[in-house]
Amino acid sequence: MDHEDDDLLELLRDQNARFQKLLEIQRRIGGERDIDRLLPLVMQELSDLLGADRCSVFLFDPDHCCLRARFAAGLEEELVLPLRLGIVGTVLLTRRPSNVGNAYDHPHFNPHIDGLTGFKTGSTLVVPLLDHDEAVGAVQLINKRTGRFLASDEQQAAEVASELALAYRADTLSPDLAAAAMQALRDATLAERASVYVLDRRGRRLSALYSDGIARERISLDLNLGIAGWVAVTGETANIAEAALDPRFNPTIDRRSGYRTRTVLCTPIRGAKGETLGVVEAINKDYGAFTEEDRATLESVMSMVSVAVENALLLEDQERQFHSLLEVLAASIDARDTLTAGHSTRVAAYAVGIGRELGFTGNELKVLEMAALLHDYGKIGIDDQVLKKNGKLTTEEYTHIQQHPALTFSILDRIHFARQYRDVPLIAASHHEYLDGSGYPRGLTAGEIPFMAKILTVADVFEALTADRHYRPGMSEDQAFTILWEGIGHKFDGDVVDALERSWHGVRAQLLGQAPEAAATAAASATTSRAA
Repeated sequence: MDHEDDDLLELLRDQNARFQKLLEIQRRIGGERDIDRLLPLVMQELSDLLGADRCSVFLFDPDHCCLRARFAAGLEEELVLPLRLGIVGTVLLTRRPSNVGNAYDHPHFNPHIDGLTGFKTGSTLVVPLLDHDEAVGAVQLINKRTGRFLASDEQQAAEVASELALAYRADTLSPDLAAAAMQALRDATLAERASVYVLDRRGRRLSALYSDGIARERISLDLNLGIAGWVAVTGETANIAEAALDPRFNPTIDRRSGYRTRTVLCTPIRGAKGETLGVVEAINKDYGAFTEEDRATLESVMSMVSVAVENALLLEDQERQFHSLLEVLAASIDARDTLTAGHSTRVAAYAVGIGRELGFTGNELKVLEMAALLHDYGKIGIDDQVLKKNGKLTTEEYTHIQQHPALTFSILDRIHFARQYRDVPLIAASHHEYLDGSGYPRGLTAGEIPFMAKILTVADVFEALTADRHYRPGMSEDQAFTILWEGIGHKFDGDVVDALERSWHGVRAQLLGQAPEAAATAAASATTSRAA
């Protein structure tokens, strides 16, 4: 029996050592802000944990449809793998791990890399890096020193890959990232609820990025009230065994939600320079009060969230600067003719209003607005005498001005847009295409025109018809809608025109600085009169 007890004790020690090593990996991932410094550290820790000779990380390059080694142990030169060759590519395509006892027996193994390095691959374990179920890369371990990789090795490698995927996409502070981090926090600390609040220094408030049990739009906390506010102001962690007895506790949220807060563990989210960016909070441990181990876990999660917060703030600044540049570019075209000044801004406002009516959100609205702001940029290549002509254009002049969408594409296609904005040049350049193929510059038909371009077409025509021009006054909105409705099916998309009719009053009110209530009343009145 003593021998069995010794074996059990040794097993428990081994499992505890592996757990501590895994926790150390998670802390490294959470605490390191530079991914290029992080990967060698994590890969070495993972190799030690699972007893592997080598460990590598490959990231998917969608532009070249290949896998690039972000870190490859034993290699100094860049390693690029074809997507459809090798075990790593198979894992990326199937989004399923692969645990192989002898790589040379596997039908998808590509021995070319062994030939380059002189290293012989035996056993190999490859797990995908998944972001929203989309494979963005893979982690590969080679040659377990005791033979084949175990099922437990696969599980632990998958946990590390999941943490790396979070770190890899920590450039934006999305609710999904926060939800994943809070799920991990709840599981580790046995808490009922967990929340992330981001500090708004201008408003002196904390806004919920993610909060269990309550819609995040409804939560905005005063810094001068509550435990979370106290933590944000003082920069100290609060571990409270009985919230109702603590003078810092604000019961407002409990009253609103019907929930009873008992125990609270809250810690500040710190930036690289030590400044407070927000707070992470866990509520109601399953039994008893939160422990020092829970506090260490919370601070580990906080460090990962802090990377996301800082990167998100930086990205927000970059996007704001980029958007300002786009507005300047659009204004430079409008400035050539004072009577068309503001055209691009108004088209963008109408387009975004249509998009919202059609259910567009987030990046979709940003793409739409960006394309609308730049849709006429090709007019920079049109002669002033044509662009500003008071009278009717000649056939030659009309042919000349029809070149501006193609010029728009030619210019915008040279700009390095972020991946989510890469369709902007095509959308912007297609705003004069019609469903029946009678538009220009390419004569696209309904199925070939990007849907966002169909929105720009309607927004552009509506703005052009209702705005004053140097050769004619603007027509009424009713007259403009008559033209749009007559063009449905052969020029314009009916759903888009309908969405514009529902949204234009609100957009016009915003452009004129009117109250939204007045716009809503006007919209209802106009819809009723048209229906009659």
